[in-house]
Amino acid sequence: MRTTLALVGACFVLLAACSAGQERQAFDPDTSTTPDLPPEQGGPPGKTPQSGPVTNETDAGPDGSAEPCTTTAPSNKCGLTPQCGCTLAETCDVEDSAGNVGCVVAGKAPMGHPCTTTAGCARGLTCVFGTCHSYCPTAGAKCSDPKTGDCLQVKNTGNVDVPNLKVCLVACDLRDVNACGGTTAAGTGVCGVDSTGKTDCQSGGTRTVNQACTPTDECGPGLVCVGSAGSSTCKRWCRVGTSDCGGAVACGSFSTKVMVGTTEYGACP
Repeated sequence: MRTTLALVGACFVLLAACSAGQERQAFDPDTSTTPDLPPEQGGPPGKTPQSGPVTNETDAGPDGSAEPCTTTAPSNKCGLTPQCGCTLAETCDVEDSAGNVGCVVAGKAPMGHPCTTTAGCARGLTCVFGTCHSYCPTAGAKCSDPKTGDCLQVKNTGNVDVPNLKVCLVACDLRDVNACGGTTAAGTGVCGVDSTGKTDCQSGGTRTVNQACTPTDECGPGLVCVGSAGSSTCKRWCRVGTSDCGGAVACGSFSTKVMVGTTEYGACP
């Protein structure tokens, strides 16, 4: 007999987080930073961006080639897609709500892993939704980078498109605690899913299995908030009809099916 569960909060529909129904923060031009950063410091207290080596070698063309760099308007300081016009230790990044771009010294965190600023992400990646994402040129189109999904247009706090700020959704495994880098000095990355089955890495919480969860007390990696308002707990993601929960324990379905491709996901009891 299949168990039917209630998913607390809506899974992220482009900009909402699945783990506990928390809405993702939009790009805030007043902070000159990407989402998930408090305005007073440009990043969560006690967290510092990862650092990386600096070199003065110039990336004149895409991927270090000799081809001319196609810069991104309106500032035209460098190019976003493909990346060009900065040194080989820098990322061309969107700097404000007008879509102006500039070169930022890159760090080490790979795509999907936690970050506080773009300076913590590896070259070519930007920090949005609390994790590192690659840039892409066309919203709605399929990204060509490995382990990515569709290209997403990021909006500002007024729900208006930020020019040039388009990023690839990360194709991640909901069950994998390390799919989005786990917990690092820059925060905790979790894999979420939207109502159309698209996954992405985003900033999550640290609540563990069977601990209470709310929109402000989020579940950690590999977990989903299950129950009803005021009475919900973190449970492990699982694939319905499999032995993900161990032995003869069944993976419970959600009242509204959660599908990633042809696979239905639920939660362990």
